[in-house]
Amino acid sequence: MDPLKAAAATAVCLVLFWLAFRLTRRLVDMAIAGGYAEERRRLAEEEAQAASGAEPQAAANGGSTMGLAGNGDPSTTSAIGIVQGASAK
Repeated sequence: MDPLKAAAATAVCLVLFWLAFRLTRRLVDMAIAGGYAEERRRLAEEEAQAASGAEPQAAANGGSTMGLAGNGDPSTTSAIGIVQGASAK
């Protein structure tokens, strides 16, 4: 194969890899941001329910997170916090 063609093919492959890498990074960043937004929304709902004196509904947020957090101790981290790198509050 001609060295010029090999260099051109290598450059095209590198550009395609770079574009795919950037797209993947953006998708991952969007997914992480969506998870943070969902967590903030859920915490705001729980705070609003606590302020109004209502009992939080486990079915509204997809089930209880006690099983994910371990023994229910607030000092443990939830599975969501572990994935996102933040501790549960």
